[in-house]
Amino acid sequence: MLSVIIPAYNVEKYIERCLNSLLDQNLKEIEIIVIDDGSTDKTSEICLEISKNNKNIVYRKVKNGGCSFARNLGISMAKGKYIAFLDSDDWVDKEMYMDMVEKAEEKRADVVICGFKKLNENMEILSEVRIFEKKSKDEYTDCTTEWFASPCNKIYRREILENNNIKFLLDIYTGEDMFFNFVTFFYSENIVSIDKPYYNYFMNQNSVSNNYKNRIDIYSVIRALISFYKRNGVYEENINKVRECFKYHGIMYPFDVLQRLSENKVKNWKNFYLKIKEEIDSLKEIETVDIKICYYYRVFRLKMMWLKRVKKLLTIK
Repeated sequence: MLSVIIPAYNVEKYIERCLNSLLDQNLKEIEIIVIDDGSTDKTSEICLEISKNNKNIVYRKVKNGGCSFARNLGISMAKGKYIAFLDSDDWVDKEMYMDMVEKAEEKRADVVICGFKKLNENMEILSEVRIFEKKSKDEYTDCTTEWFASPCNKIYRREILENNNIKFLLDIYTGEDMFFNFVTFFYSENIVSIDKPYYNYFMNQNSVSNNYKNRIDIYSVIRALISFYKRNGVYEENINKVRECFKYHGIMYPFDVLQRLSENKVKNWKNFYLKIKEEIDSLKEIETVDIKICYYYRVFRLKMMWLKRVKKLLTIK
């Protein structure tokens, strides 16, 4: 009934919790596909040990190729009517997949979405993200929301992915999941949601930069989205979705990252700023007055922060 795909790479601390949350599901018709992406710690041993006693776990170890490669491989292996994705350091509530599959069957949905909780190392809930039912798939195709981009708080009808050859972008580490959802939502006829935060998203606070260098990938994603809509002859009617993605993920969010990098004095962050500026300049075909205002306002904020720091240094006695 449902295939859950888990890319796993060096997650010996978390993988058992992840797998146990699946084995404990109310829904028993679950195929658990673990793609071990070249782990060098004890992840492999843990997965193999658990799979010995659970025939519904399909384990495969591959050479490290990244999360997108692992997910794509999982899709090709899946046998369930529906496909779900679960990150190996996260876990799901017991009712999640039963409720989502029942909703998909009841509504004949191609995609079902649920909310999620964000938790820290101490299992404290930092926040909850909920999603209320929308009137159309266009209302669900909203990249400015916290629940849109991730594939992990969703289940997908497998035939939608297979019939349209929908895959995750390779060699992209930021926004590849958002692109996957843009494409899947485009081909889906019916998208529904459940207003319950079933998915548990572990917030790793170890790195202030959050691997900021990969954030440049978002501009490749935006170009891929433009190309996708143009190939399908629907660019003009979807241009606002592209612009929204550009404004939110290509300007607002990267500049928020820049500000954090600057505040925390991360080395070479100014080179990141110059690269962002170059990428934004290359996407002038989708610029609007609103986008320009957003961009220059963010630049102004960043420069004011620099000036405050210089002023502080000059006034130190």
